[in-house]
Amino acid sequence: MLVFQENGARIRRNAEFILRDLGGCRSGEHIVLIADEGCRGNAFALAAVARELGLHPLVADIDVYGRGRKYLGMPALKPLRAAILACDAAFMLTDQMLTDFGMFLGDGDAMDASLTGAGRRYTLEARGLSEWEISPDEILHFRERTRRLHDLLRRGGLLRVRTARGTDFSCDMATGTDGMYPVLGIIPFYAEVAVIPKFGCFNGVLMVDGASQCAWAQRGFPIRPAIPGDQELYLEPLRIEIKDGRVAACSGPAVQVERLEKWMYGSSPHADLADEIGLVTTTARENDRYGWLIDGTHQTHCVHVALGNNTRRGEVIHAPEHCDFDMHDPEITLDGRTLYADGAFRDDVIFARNGGK
Repeated sequence: MLVFQENGARIRRNAEFILRDLGGCRSGEHIVLIADEGCRGNAFALAAVARELGLHPLVADIDVYGRGRKYLGMPALKPLRAAILACDAAFMLTDQMLTDFGMFLGDGDAMDASLTGAGRRYTLEARGLSEWEISPDEILHFRERTRRLHDLLRRGGLLRVRTARGTDFSCDMATGTDGMYPVLGIIPFYAEVAVIPKFGCFNGVLMVDGASQCAWAQRGFPIRPAIPGDQELYLEPLRIEIKDGRVAACSGPAVQVERLEKWMYGSSPHADLADEIGLVTTTARENDRYGWLIDGTHQTHCVHVALGNNTRRGEVIHAPEHCDFDMHDPEITLDGRTLYADGAFRDDVIFARNGGK
């Protein structure tokens, strides 16, 4: 019986789609739902539906461990680690900006792996579970778009991103990258293709008119905040010039430039490298409304570029310091072929067998 009585039918539809279609869960499997006070009710609702589907769910409530310090003091809990490694699928309902699978498993690389859905470990943005009117066709379509775009970029070509505000950067997909990953492990509404530029191969200008992540290992105050009470997106864009993969100059709002320089040059090694190009492939507006609420990044109709200090390029996306910067309404081209423009993906190009050539 569902914990939630109100909107029970909607919760059941949403939970079934998440568990069965996105999580690949089948009758007889064992799953772990990781929860805290902010998502406890959703975890038990998912568990109720999981039982109806013939699954064996376990709710692991970690609220008591380090909650007051945003989980920074939480050790890798041996029982939780054992449960995650032993189950068929794990769903993290706790806020991904506070916790991650790397913290749970005591292995930082595990966080990167979970972003792709590897090992069937999923970050479930469960806010709104009782409110969503999920469109399965839309979600499955943009997830397939992500796979197709990833395959297209792996064939090579010059990726170029421009915006009306002045962003203009490029990176050669054949010789200038150390890795590309389809990010499909943040469910149900998010997806992207993450590109790791080879050191020295990223050039251009970022006009950051959107938000930035929380700096200092994603736990500090944002460089360009879009959080309640500290909204600075009305200020002029933050301009970051990158030459040969490293920040060469920055200008814009003085307070944001000061935060940026303090973060970049206060880290060891310096966090002034172009570490990631994030091509956001979701079109679900629920992503913007229910996800990423701590910093307001990773929005639809955006591209983000991460600065950081990744010295393991090709092995991981996220270095000890990694900060994404959103740029709105891009035009994205590959060897002159338009992949995204005017607020829409050109799926005829992305889904074409030869990439629209």
